[in-house]
Amino acid sequence: MVNLSRVLFAFILVSVPFSLQAVEKIDINTASLEDLVKIIHIGEARALELISLRPFSFLDDLAKIKGISNLRIEDIKEQGLAWINARNIEYPLGVVFNEILPSPEGADSENEWIELFNKNDFTVNLSGWQIKDTVGRSQTYTFPEGIEINSKGFLVFTRPKTGITLNNDGDSLKLIQPDEKIVDEISYEKAPREESFSLTYSGWVWDNVPTPSAENNQPVQIAEEKPSSAKATEGKEEKQLAAAGQFLHVDSKEDSNNYFVFLMALILAAFSGIIILRLKKKLKVN
Repeated sequence: MVNLSRVLFAFILVSVPFSLQAVEKIDINTASLEDLVKIIHIGEARALELISLRPFSFLDDLAKIKGISNLRIEDIKEQGLAWINARNIEYPLGVVFNEILPSPEGADSENEWIELFNKNDFTVNLSGWQIKDTVGRSQTYTFPEGIEINSKGFLVFTRPKTGITLNNDGDSLKLIQPDEKIVDEISYEKAPREESFSLTYSGWVWDNVPTPSAENNQPVQIAEEKPSSAKATEGKEEKQLAAAGQFLHVDSKEDSNNYFVFLMALILAAFSGIIILRLKKKLKVN
């Protein structure tokens, strides 16, 4: 005779794994309205607001939704339905390394810093982003939740905060998004004392006047300025005009002299003709 208790126990052992597998995961950045309302404390109205606020980097970001407190977020986490697949998030570009100070005045361990700049016309949430140095003893700094960089703004991170050492004899840094995409990286060789490595319109240069949390200085061209093509053309035209003026001036003198000679010859010819006519009259009278 079959023992019903044993059969029931065996059925539970077999069915429990399947029931666990049946528990679905709902990616709050991609899920439909129908799926989102399955999450505890998320009704239709909050689901619509959630969709308008995407993407989310962390479940804690659900606090942006009206009526979702930290306690309710803990309930959502405990339920186990909601999750975030970082690979499905489209993170903005335009956040870049802007200036670093590897060899500062004073102790390197206290005064080194890294500066980021946001080129975008909007604020960027840097939660979960990372800065990683790749030379020597590699160190990675992960941005804490809620950290943002304003539009056209700067953020400076000191070595005591990041734990990243900028080697004086050369190093390399990478800026990495939560989906592991490298969005910017820089490398430098031996760092001059008290000079920052700065991004300018002409590229990366060493600058003896660091500008943390401000626009970088532009490199000054020390060499003697060469005339541009426009200036050169202008000078050439001026020389040509001057030469033409001299030529016209000489020609004017020659024309004046020729005209004077011609006029004198004409006067002499006329005077000679008058004299000849008078002589002829006198001869006729005689």
